[in-house]
Amino acid sequence: MGIVVVDADPDVVIVPPSGALLEVYAFPTYLAERLRGYEDVPLVIFPSSVFFPDRDPSFMFEGREAPTLLFLREDESRAHLAERWAEPLANAGVEIVLDHDVVASGHAFVPAILGATKRRPVTRLVAARIDREASPMRASAARQGATPASPILHAVASRIPYGPVYTAASRYARRARNRAAAERLASRAASTIDDAACIDISARQFATFHEYRTMILRAESVITDRLHVALPAAIMGKDVTMVEAGYFKLGGVYRRSLAGVANVRLVSAAGN
Repeated sequence: MGIVVVDADPDVVIVPPSGALLEVYAFPTYLAERLRGYEDVPLVIFPSSVFFPDRDPSFMFEGREAPTLLFLREDESRAHLAERWAEPLANAGVEIVLDHDVVASGHAFVPAILGATKRRPVTRLVAARIDREASPMRASAARQGATPASPILHAVASRIPYGPVYTAASRYARRARNRAAAERLASRAASTIDDAACIDISARQFATFHEYRTMILRAESVITDRLHVALPAAIMGKDVTMVEAGYFKLGGVYRRSLAGVANVRLVSAAGN
């Protein structure tokens, strides 16, 4: 499409897709800081989920003169912004449109990206998150600060270069917490962790990309509250159970992009 990445004087600023546009995360503030100096450059935010129960998200676009195009990947984010923040966002020049998660819309590319593996199959993969989105997200969480990493993880990070040794050490340091999270998640899906691999493979500290793709390929079935475990696993034909996490993201993407996929089911926040 003739797009060239430049270090200065861009014709457009593009923000990659993510689930980080949440009030409880630091990313919105970081984004606002990064956009300073580009007020007169058009801005495009690729398909994301957005949740700001208390803080007006238009602060990210303060002082902008050029238009902002915000792609959302599910109806729930759009309804949330329309109900709470429609006027300030419109005043900030933000146009909101609906698309699909980029992994869903780009599903034809996923098999080539993941490749193949000769390693033996795994009966079940339980990929349970242990971060803020593992529990219901409320505005009060924004005032609590991030959950600090353990001293063991700090020691690992400072001494071991990133790679399989690093991720193995990280998994070992958090093995009890990860297993407990996997048990809770499997229970919500009316299953168990018997014969399961219990790894949050979408968390960079626990899996390299090679480990991530290999585990998805090996798994015969998947239980997860991680969207980007569920989506590629579904595309690869795995039996996938998506469990709603801290807010409406997974359910929204399921209803928007996956409801007609026979090998995927959703367990809502109410357990249905």
